[in-house]
Amino acid sequence: MSYLQNNAAVNYTLYYNVIEYFKTIMQNHPTIQSVTQGDIAQIDDEQYQLYPLGNVNILAANFNTNTTDYTIQLIIADKIKNKNNESVGRTNVLDVPFYKTDDTIDIWANTLGVVNDLTAFTQYSVESFDINEQIQNEPFAERFNNGLAGWVSTFTLTTHNDRPRCLYNLYPSGSAY
Repeated sequence: MSYLQNNAAVNYTLYYNVIEYFKTIMQNHPTIQSVTQGDIAQIDDEQYQLYPLGNVNILAANFNTNTTDYTIQLIIADKIKNKNNESVGRTNVLDVPFYKTDDTIDIWANTLGVVNDLTAFTQYSVESFDINEQIQNEPFAERFNNGLAGWVSTFTLTTHNDRPRCLYNLYPSGSAY
């Protein structure tokens, strides 16, 4: 929360500041190890060895009378790992809470919790932003053909936008218009 107090005068309606805000809260989340921005399909899985991965992408921006609405996509993903189903101890006990060959279910559970943390913090702890209506969450596994699983969260973020938007006099003096 100190990030917001130190930057109280920040114009959160600016594209750069919206991206920077989400990158900052993802970097500060104790679970997320790498943070990226843009189209996640362009991310090379060899480049980011630290998982879980947080990604922010702005899909659209709409200007209203006194607000800007951004369509935000957050992706929280982790590398799918195969379970070896190895027994433990001398009793040969096998403890696999979800009987599958990999940890996709565990990844979905953990990454959905991270999405909830990020969106709840934004929705209830930041005066500069409002999340409109519902937050749509969709699980994925190996969607990007790079062995990742997680959640794609899409929502509309509203920021205040003081008018006039344009800071320059674009109307030439003496013009017929």
